[in-house]
Amino acid sequence: MSLTLPALHVMGDITVNKGSVLGVRTIDDFELVFFPTGSRTVYENDRGEFLLDRPGIVFTCPGEPHRYRFDPLVPTRHLYVHFEYTAFRETFCRQDDSRGECQDWSVIAGGSLVPSLLKQMLKIVHVKPRGWQRRGAILLLSVLEEWQAIDEDDSRSSMNLPAPIIKALDYMEQHLHHQITIEEIAGSSGWTHEHFTRMFVRWIGIPPQKALLERRLRRAEQLLIQAERTIKQIAYDVGFADEHYFSRMFKRTRGVTAVEFRDRFADPLFRHLAMTEEEESAYPLNRHFVALNQERT
Repeated sequence: MSLTLPALHVMGDITVNKGSVLGVRTIDDFELVFFPTGSRTVYENDRGEFLLDRPGIVFTCPGEPHRYRFDPLVPTRHLYVHFEYTAFRETFCRQDDSRGECQDWSVIAGGSLVPSLLKQMLKIVHVKPRGWQRRGAILLLSVLEEWQAIDEDDSRSSMNLPAPIIKALDYMEQHLHHQITIEEIAGSSGWTHEHFTRMFVRWIGIPPQKALLERRLRRAEQLLIQAERTIKQIAYDVGFADEHYFSRMFKRTRGVTAVEFRDRFADPLFRHLAMTEEEESAYPLNRHFVALNQERT
């Protein structure tokens, strides 16, 4: 018995600048968009507004007007896939506009297979080994099965970050331009400094000092690309009291000086993209991969 597979059209792993807006549009095929982290991004359609404040998937049907207002404070990464699927056409494109049990916005548990399946799809579409189209379609079918089974996962709430950690991360982001201390960040969480540090490492994987430094440097990257300010001004804007310390830490963690970074990435062609880390990427980031059947051309 042959298996009816979805047909991949295009997919990518994209990070957009803070405050970006994708205006009202409609599409001719289906789209799944996976957001690996929660943010202040808002998805809108005729059924309402959805705050994408936790990791999850947005599902859009053909012909549905929709728009995105991306997080105004930080860049937003998302993995998307456009596809066609006969079974979905029969289910979602009826006169009654029924979506069945499929939601516009679905929260994804920390242990979900969806992120790794999407990344494997991107790798296959990028490398294009023998049989890549069928492999990609099978992986997409698995993504759709996992996504549609989300409501059956009773354990998903246990994988969310504790509220104090979320408060602390938000406090960091809101005060990057100030010389805040770990004690102040711990205070924002409501935990003691010692307990906060221990729990932060447990849930985030790195000490709060390192997380704060990394967020400062990421903000500096954006300013280096987008703002016509001196290195000294940018250092102060992201909470460094000493320009020379900022320069040392930037060179140590990025491998280039702040001036070299600006010279390399400040081209207007790149200003609409946000800098991303590629520590676990098997495919180029900020790239669109076309997956239409090339044999038809």
